Amino acid sequence: MNIILENNKNNIDIILVQEPPKSLIRHVLSHTDPTGDPIYGTPNHPDWTLFIRQDPNQENYARVATYVNKKLQKMRFTLRLDIINHRDINVLAFHSGQHINYVINVYSDDNQSALHFLNRNIINLNNTIVMTGDFNIRDNDWDPNYPHHSVHTEDLLILAKSLGLDLSPPVNPGPTRFADNPRDTNSVIDLAFINPNNSGFGQHSLHPKLCRPSDHVPLIIEVSINETNIDNSFWSISKDSEEEKDFIKAITDGTLALNTSNITSKENLEAAAQRLADIFNEAWLSQAKKKCITKYSKEWWNHECTESLNRYRNTGNIEHWREFKSSTRIAKKEFFDNKIYEIASSNKRLWDLMNWVKKKNLPTIESIVYKGQPCNTLPDLWHALHSSYNSAENRPINASFLNEIPQADQIHWPPFSKQEFKDAIAKCSSSSTPDTDHIAWRHLKSLITNERCL
Repeated sequence: MNIILENNKNNIDIILVQEPPKSLIRHVLSHTDPTGDPIYGTPNHPDWTLFIRQDPNQENYARVATYVNKKLQKMRFTLRLDIINHRDINVLAFHSGQHINYVINVYSDDNQSALHFLNRNIINLNNTIVMTGDFNIRDNDWDPNYPHHSVHTEDLLILAKSLGLDLSPPVNPGPTRFADNPRDTNSVIDLAFINPNNSGFGQHSLHPKLCRPSDHVPLIIEVSINETNIDNSFWSISKDSEEEKDFIKAITDGTLALNTSNITSKENLEAAAQRLADIFNEAWLSQAKKKCITKYSKEWWNHECTESLNRYRNTGNIEHWREFKSSTRIAKKEFFDNKIYEIASSNKRLWDLMNWVKKKNLPTIESIVYKGQPCNTLPDLWHALHSSYNSAENRPINASFLNEIPQADQIHWPPFSKQEFKDAIAKCSSSSTPDTDHIAWRHLKSLITNERCL
């Protein structure tokens, strides 16, 4: 895998892998093994971003992985586990202009686990541009050397049609998997489904010379990407700005006007929640400003800095240059003073203000003593640790004493009070990143200051 990543870093942008290899990454500290527990993972590469579902249970290790070339990082690829969280399916979202598109990487085993999961959990991804992978389905529709039709073909085609995708025939038809046994025939089980309305996509091609040790043939899809489609802008409302004040006022007024007197059923509750979401969205659209991300972007930059810089660029006057420098100094001072105040008064983690990169002298310690004997070697230390903390490991436990505890009455869930809600919101960080509804905790804190909004 490392060789493939290194050799194709300049000519391929996205690599979708099924059944990715696992290799030993390192050993980590263990309380049961003095040599440490081994950690296995999928190979990484400095020129690629790896997207893979993480699971501490090795038996549920992901069977699909996606590599995205870092030269496409402006398109902001993300692994959408909130849409599908399955070991055999990767749903990647990326930004193209002001739209979000999706790429789906699938590995469906002999039991068709991924296909059954997708059919049971119908998803609505209108902007899916490609779905490809190892589907493990042999059918005469795409494999002329196979005389039969599979019972799973119809389910697969219905799924692709629901995503707005069509089966893409390769420009150079041929087998996509070579049989291990010479008596068996080669097969076509790796397929590509492409959005027919996307003019940038061409037909995919098979490249058997790139197989290397794998028995599967790589599928390559050529996509033409215009520079205008790589958009590094985003919409935002700056913290403590006039726009944010107007935004909070708009959601407060909208919440007060929301009719909640007839929430007596699930349907009425969902309608009220949808109306509240519409209020938040309308307020966001009316106040958000478009911003561009560059390597010169600074977190402390504000509106006064922009105005003074534009004034100097228009006039070239030395006085306006001094005004610009003064604006940046004031902006920096206000920004970092607020940061210091927040750290000192809100999260109270004063060590955030300290420099931890300098070398620290280790404190003087006494030798660890176990059963009256000092532990001066690693084997002695391990024996003391293991004997102290793992002495009860694998010891049988008699839990019958639990049967003697009388059964308590079932407790009904009481409705929470306004004060409990306020206390819960107060513990949330005001600097956390908002979700897709654009509402941060600081906005909710401002909203509930009005008692009528509760």
